[in-house]
Amino acid sequence: MKDYKSDSIRNVAFCGHGRSGKTTLLEACLFDSGATTRLGNVDLGTSVLDFEPEENKRKMSISASLAALEWKNFKINAIDVPGFPDFVAEMYGALAAADATVIVVSASAGVEVETEKAWALAESLNLPRAFFVSKMDREHADFEKVLTQLRDKFGNGVVPVQIPVGKEDSFKGVVDLLKAFSKVKADDENIDAAQVADEVEDKRLEMLDIVAEFNDELMEKYLEGEVEDLDENEISEALAAGIAEAKVFPVFVGSAVKNIGIKKFLNSVVEFFPAPDSKDYSGINPKTDELVERKVSEPFSGQIFKTMVDPFVGRMSYVRVISGDMKGDATYQLIGADSEGQERLSGLFTMQGKKQIPVDVAHAGDIVVTSKLANAKTGDTLCDKAAPIKYERIQYPEPMLAMAVTSAKKGEEDKVFGAITRQQDEDPTIMLVKNAETKQTILKGIGEVHLDILSDKLQRKFGVQMVLGEPRVAYRETIRKEVEVQGKHKKQSGGHGQYGDVWLRIGPNKEGTGNVWSESIFGGSVPRQYFPAVEKGTQETLAEGVIAGYPVVNVSVNLFDGSYHAVDSSEAAFKTATSIAIKKGILAANPILLEPIEEITVLTPENYMGDIIGNLNSRRGKILGMDPKGKGMTEVKAYVPASELYKYATDLRSQTQGRASYSLKFARYEPMPDKLAEKIIEEHKAAQAEK
Repeated sequence: MKDYKSDSIRNVAFCGHGRSGKTTLLEACLFDSGATTRLGNVDLGTSVLDFEPEENKRKMSISASLAALEWKNFKINAIDVPGFPDFVAEMYGALAAADATVIVVSASAGVEVETEKAWALAESLNLPRAFFVSKMDREHADFEKVLTQLRDKFGNGVVPVQIPVGKEDSFKGVVDLLKAFSKVKADDENIDAAQVADEVEDKRLEMLDIVAEFNDELMEKYLEGEVEDLDENEISEALAAGIAEAKVFPVFVGSAVKNIGIKKFLNSVVEFFPAPDSKDYSGINPKTDELVERKVSEPFSGQIFKTMVDPFVGRMSYVRVISGDMKGDATYQLIGADSEGQERLSGLFTMQGKKQIPVDVAHAGDIVVTSKLANAKTGDTLCDKAAPIKYERIQYPEPMLAMAVTSAKKGEEDKVFGAITRQQDEDPTIMLVKNAETKQTILKGIGEVHLDILSDKLQRKFGVQMVLGEPRVAYRETIRKEVEVQGKHKKQSGGHGQYGDVWLRIGPNKEGTGNVWSESIFGGSVPRQYFPAVEKGTQETLAEGVIAGYPVVNVSVNLFDGSYHAVDSSEAAFKTATSIAIKKGILAANPILLEPIEEITVLTPENYMGDIIGNLNSRRGKILGMDPKGKGMTEVKAYVPASELYKYATDLRSQTQGRASYSLKFARYEPMPDKLAEKIIEEHKAAQAEK
């Protein structure tokens, strides 16, 4: 592959709903550019870009792939982004590296959920956007219907720059509205110029009406009706300006399977999409914490936007070169969230799926891959040590589906957890946390398919198998009345015996005050030397729980009387006597089970409000309020018991077609309904009986 400077590079992320045709479109682009010798097919497992076994098995993309191709002395770094919502992290990384995004929309399915989400994320980044209406050869393909949907959803800046000729089985070509109509016949021999002349003229005027505002001379001619005198270069310049400013959103069209419209599309990408040298970047100087600007011509800096982990090849880091030149045999400064230091590169590659194409140097704006970086992670910055800079890390959505994880084979838990930790380098939306209260390890992911595929990867890459289950809820126990109880431990076993005798006053404390131990011994009925043993016995027994095995909270324990034996008493005996008294006292003090209550905030489109509220009510939720958030969105707040939120992420996605999101914040503990508490207590008793 040739050496390309910044102005000859185009970085484009291809996003959209699953099965909209993104991968197939890029397979056609690779084929037409000469990068491949045949059209790859996702369903047949011959795709260059879907190369992982899990992708071939499910016939869908699960990881972003880089497709570097050459077209008319330009290099296009195309990033194929998965459309399934569980792999949204790939879209966040890809858009951080891209200078524009093409949102692929199926001509038969139209605007779908992930279409809207890709637009929203690109809009939040102020990234230039375009649409490609794919699958025009499919049954029910309707370009006009899709165009109307796009404009209804995303505004009048959506403008077709191409129109299809025919549809479904009769789809035979694409007309480029930017070119004078006299050229259409020469470009597309299958198109009858007279048949489409009127439609072309109407659409061309629509396009001019929108792009003219980006060129004063063009606007003047357009307003004066001098449409025939408009220069194609003027129109092209105005369109490119509108795209770069994210105010004009061109619509392209074609069929990747029939390879119709692909070359015209590639021509448009290199002609109208912005080059990476069209903007400057800013970051933080790690030495001074000051904001600094970085121009593409300044010393090298780059950011890792994706990591692939392979047990044999090692870590592969995908780098967007932001400034300067990146050399394959150089040593650079690594500035990360967890570590800093020097990293020696072991070569650079540009990629076509899994095919590595070595390059000696990558210029500002290019996207390349390097391997075997010891400490680098996704989001880290690489830079010249003489000109340090730290770029803002990529922000990923919080994983909401929480499952308890362990090993399928006893004794291999550390291997499983270690493998998951290594996969976290590849997928930042995986979280592994240890719950100290329930003694479980919790795995968090975006969705069930996400965790299912993670399981497959762990088995393939590291030879370990994980098992997922429902996380235990961290309940609490407390009491509602005061009691006085005796705990006596007396045992004779030859020689010195064991003797401890305590009287405890056990009562409820105010919520949030915790457990309080005190003593009010008079007359030395229990010597002071045994007070620490009584206090420790109290703490340990309360921590273990009494009625259901959960910590007892908000109680006061007062040692007010007891007795001892001059020979047989010991700290261990008093500790045991205390445990006996605590257990007896808790059972006599009207014990109850407390459950954790979460404050949930759901952001949802307004039309799903009824379903959301109904579902929360069915989970014993208490609605706190609703707050409009603009753009047809509403925020719903409620208190919901933690035990009712298992797999809520899955249900919410199903209810709202993936359009809603939520966050949780611990609120407090509340008494659990008696019937539900009884079930928990009985399960605990049954488990104890089995031991």
